[in-house]
Amino acid sequence: MKNIGLVCLLLVSICCGLQAKKIVKVPYFMACNTRSIEVEQVTLGKDTTWLAVRLYGMQGDRVRIDSTAVLRASGKDYGYLGNTGFARDEWTHIPASGEMTAVLKFSPLPMDTESFDFVETPDSDEGWVIYGIQLNGEKPRVDIPERLRNKKPDEVLPLPGPELNMGKTVIKGQILGYKPEYGVTLRYYDSPWFFMYFTGKDLKIAEDGTFRYETEVLLPSGATLWISRSKIELFLVPGGELDVTINLPEIFYSQSRLLSRKRDGVTDNCVWFEGDYAGLNTELLRFGEMKSLSGADDFYADICGMTPQAYKKYLFRHYEDMQKKLVKNKDMSQACRTYIRANLDMNLFSLIYNYKSNLSYAPMLSGRKGVKRADMTVDSTSYFKEILQLDILHTPEQKYYNYYTDFVKTATGNFRDKFVQDPLWPDMLLAGRASRNLSKYMPLTEEERRTVDSIASPDLRQLFLMRNGRIEAELKSELEATKGKTGYKIVEVEKEVAADSLLQVITRPYRGKMVLVDMWNTWCGPCMRAMKSLKPLKEELKEVVYLYIVDETSPEGKWKVMIPDIPGIHCRISNEQSTALAKLYEYPGIPTYFVVNREGDISYKATGFPGVEMLRNELTK
Repeated sequence: MKNIGLVCLLLVSICCGLQAKKIVKVPYFMACNTRSIEVEQVTLGKDTTWLAVRLYGMQGDRVRIDSTAVLRASGKDYGYLGNTGFARDEWTHIPASGEMTAVLKFSPLPMDTESFDFVETPDSDEGWVIYGIQLNGEKPRVDIPERLRNKKPDEVLPLPGPELNMGKTVIKGQILGYKPEYGVTLRYYDSPWFFMYFTGKDLKIAEDGTFRYETEVLLPSGATLWISRSKIELFLVPGGELDVTINLPEIFYSQSRLLSRKRDGVTDNCVWFEGDYAGLNTELLRFGEMKSLSGADDFYADICGMTPQAYKKYLFRHYEDMQKKLVKNKDMSQACRTYIRANLDMNLFSLIYNYKSNLSYAPMLSGRKGVKRADMTVDSTSYFKEILQLDILHTPEQKYYNYYTDFVKTATGNFRDKFVQDPLWPDMLLAGRASRNLSKYMPLTEEERRTVDSIASPDLRQLFLMRNGRIEAELKSELEATKGKTGYKIVEVEKEVAADSLLQVITRPYRGKMVLVDMWNTWCGPCMRAMKSLKPLKEELKEVVYLYIVDETSPEGKWKVMIPDIPGIHCRISNEQSTALAKLYEYPGIPTYFVVNREGDISYKATGFPGVEMLRNELTK
């Protein structure tokens, strides 16, 4: 299919050339919301504008371009006319190569157009968007502050010891080239000792791209910032301040498959650090990926179908290669080398100890289907022998490892007889039991508070109490801001209501009206994006009842903060009711939508956002 696509691209390019006035190959752009589509060539003709694109994904992924797609320039939209490469409005499967080509046709842009946006679904936040596609062949430049131009790397200070010393730390900075309409998010992930939460914390970004966040840090340790699917490794110290400046267009260019070929080895800085341990943070930009053996994109594809023994050999082979690189690398400071080596050794221990789950989930995480699972039986004594001999397991440097608490559970559980018990470990186990709500940015429960009070370590206890105080203050402020907001209503649902009558009970008061039931949760990003897309429809179909249902995985305080900005009827059901409902109606996840007709019957169901037009059609029947 790839070869056919290339032939089509060549033929269309020739045809385009017959009336072309302007051709730009691999144009630069300002921002995008996807890595699944890239523009290989723009051809401006008298009657048509062509976009030669490459689409990327896993084998079997389905792709299409929505018929509402437009090119947007100077406030005007130029409509989609069709394509060469796959059927219009129909799903096409990505081939085994993981990429395919197509040529998209649009109404003609003016010949003097300097830049334009590609917007797949103008009335929705769900589609692909590429902002500021440049037609002058030049790379856009951001205004880099004078102090950062030609900035030399900071001196790398000696690595501070891994001793507990609880304190507040400030992370601040600016995203250069940022515009609010780009929809860029900046997400912060703590060191996962206690507060690992898979959604992270979205940091507030001001209109000028500046941000500031204050957090609690227990000991010198790692954390991460994620921006546009780019990971920025951080090294934080208690009581420190780290200033991070991010070159947003360069972040996007570093992710682009096509632009990476165009860069000719010359790159602009993506990130600058200033403040505490800026030198070490700068080194981690280059070497941070060496902390992990599983960080490569092809790791889970490589281990698919492996036996435990083959998996173990694979890991040790890569571990030994990484060790050699660490030894040979003369550009790396001793502080960086020690920090990376500690994390690498602990990562090896974790990957081998958790062999069963890693091998079991590999097919799903890699997208490879039909892989036969190997026999997972091992002799524990011989299988774990090498990792139990790692020097790191008997040194304080093991505390630099972000997942040290997982090791403590192992060292005090299955391997209890293999280690001298650290005096801190009992407190860490207690702290782990008290961390569930704080991980979700919710206050401690009464039971968790009593557990915290029983922790002997003053630093650990202070960490929990300070974080709890900050979160309580944030929630109080957010709840105050919701006062006076109208347009929403909370209804109670008894926990005794069975799944087979739950929707009927909740929707009974609205007989005679069409009801859209939205199954969502506060932690569900796609749910929130879909809600934003549905705002125009809600304004149009005011006679429809909009009913929103979450379960107990949505923290109640966070839910109450969010729903005043979501007009409609809101209710919260138990986890048991949620599980039973999903089983009864056979939906695998959220968002899931039900349309309940005027007679109270379910007339439509969809998991995943089906699009504004589909829901409009179902709600106006």
